[in-house]
Amino acid sequence: MPSFDMPSTDDTADALTSIPAVQVVIEDADSVMLGMDPRQPVATPLIDFCRGALELLALRPDEVKLVIGGDFFESVKSRLPDGPYRDSFDLERGAGSVAAKTLVVDGEVHVVFPAFLFLDSDAAREHLSPEDAEQVATSEEARADMARRTATHEAQHVAMEQAGEDNPDFSAAGRARQDFLTAAHQVISEYRAELGVPPELREDYEIDFPLEGLSHLRSALQRYVASYQEHREVDRLAYEVVQETHHVWKALAYVAAARRIAESEVGGSVPENVVESDLWRLMVEDHWEDFERLLSVIPSGGIRVDPSDLERWTDELADVLDAWLTDFGFVWEDLDGGRSRFWMEPADFVF
Repeated sequence: MPSFDMPSTDDTADALTSIPAVQVVIEDADSVMLGMDPRQPVATPLIDFCRGALELLALRPDEVKLVIGGDFFESVKSRLPDGPYRDSFDLERGAGSVAAKTLVVDGEVHVVFPAFLFLDSDAAREHLSPEDAEQVATSEEARADMARRTATHEAQHVAMEQAGEDNPDFSAAGRARQDFLTAAHQVISEYRAELGVPPELREDYEIDFPLEGLSHLRSALQRYVASYQEHREVDRLAYEVVQETHHVWKALAYVAAARRIAESEVGGSVPENVVESDLWRLMVEDHWEDFERLLSVIPSGGIRVDPSDLERWTDELADVLDAWLTDFGFVWEDLDGGRSRFWMEPADFVF
């Protein structure tokens, strides 16, 4: 597992060695294929951009590592704490997948990227088959754009984590409320990270509503309900339903951030094809305005917030998500005596 801190390509690097810097870690990847000389590894301009994006917002850059993983899945999983989340970890997120991951490891913040984003076209032509080299070369611009955009997004997470804004304690709440507060906090965190990505790094499609994700969610909920009839494990059903719905809430938060950057009207100006969709009408419409309006007052991850404000936003959004899940036909509530229950009510689009 090679690891080394690569010097900057900037000619002034020697004069800046006293300034705390983000370390770059190459993990289970061939540095040659990343466009570097393994004998004297120097960060490529793309790697330097990503490192610089993290350094720009990090409160303590010397406690941050940019990890480029040849086996992205294993690089992420190996940094997760033991437990159910690590055991069940995968890269799928609803209809999408994980592009990068920011994690806390032994007091440091590690931002893990897949190595394929940084593959060098010249090295590919020299070392890969013509077909594989062509794929690397033709995707170079798109991969570089994704790397820059992702680094800027993840830098917001680094700032929030190091400012103590990304590790709330909800242990005083009941189990059901903890789930909604956790989901709300993570939705807000993703929204703030997205809000920090400037227009020049964004794509036009990011303002589109995730109708495919809604379709995926409906199918998943139907599958979980059918499976429950066999296993009869309420805890498992509650976990599956909340996790799957959470992916869509985060996807909608990305849209809300993109709309805010585009200066769209809060709660309005929804495209006609979306408004006419049954998926939108049944799964989003009744809650969209409250969801977007609540998020619209929250700043990006690069701006520090008062803890009491963050607590209030999280609590308010948790209420919205609770009502939203109930409309999906799932009631997750706390009872007296520290007990909680999860149960289902008829909802035409799920049952």
